[in-house]
Amino acid sequence: MSEKTVLMEKEEPVCRLTMNRPNILNAFNGAMGTGLFNALQSIAGDPEVRVVILQGAGEHFSSGADMHLLAEGTDPPTRLRMMKNLSRLIIAMRELPQPIICKVRGVAYGVGSNLALAGDFVVASETARICEVFINIGVIMDGGGHYFLPRLVGLHKARELAMLGEEISGRQAEAMGLIYKSVPDQDLDRETDMLAQKLASKSPMAMAVIKEGLERSLNMPLQDVMEWEASHQSIMLQTREHKEAVEFFLASRDKKKGG
Repeated sequence: MSEKTVLMEKEEPVCRLTMNRPNILNAFNGAMGTGLFNALQSIAGDPEVRVVILQGAGEHFSSGADMHLLAEGTDPPTRLRMMKNLSRLIIAMRELPQPIICKVRGVAYGVGSNLALAGDFVVASETARICEVFINIGVIMDGGGHYFLPRLVGLHKARELAMLGEEISGRQAEAMGLIYKSVPDQDLDRETDMLAQKLASKSPMAMAVIKEGLERSLNMPLQDVMEWEASHQSIMLQTREHKEAVEFFLASRDKKKGG
């Protein structure tokens, strides 16, 4: 992982990943993608990390792809390899056992917007500027945009965002259900940290399995979902954490009755 493009800071149980190219609004390039992927690989196996916060250095999340890269005369096989590396990163975010909170301040354009949507929660400033800008430069969405948009806001709204390529605010994104929450800019850090601590207080094993189940369910018929739930719940019901939680509940109830 390159410390020049991605910074990783652990404040257990939270790990912060910072895209660190503030002079060009954290424009995305290959080194940043590799840095994020490698960081996620190390986090996935770290039992001390329960929540990840993905953010941009300075006043912006990410302005999208580095335009200098787009201007280069790169051959098609190299372009394809770069796109597959981006796909690898997005899949790693979705498969990470720990929940990811994307803290969006300033701009989240192009692949920057879809990096945010690849997280489990997006907390944005009300004045954040989010845009699926791809159509405006004559290309299609990448970073999972074709997957995320219709699932988050429906096909009708997805067409609007993707085909018009117009900027929306964090407030508008929350109103249409694209993101979890928007807050005044001065409250963004506090709200993100509060959500991180709330998530960190939950069962890490249950959190990981729920995250996996929600992701898988998008491509499964109901019967398959029910079978998946049955098999995984039968395991979860045997965990020590679950048994202790039930014992605590029953003891608390008996105490109230006795009082």
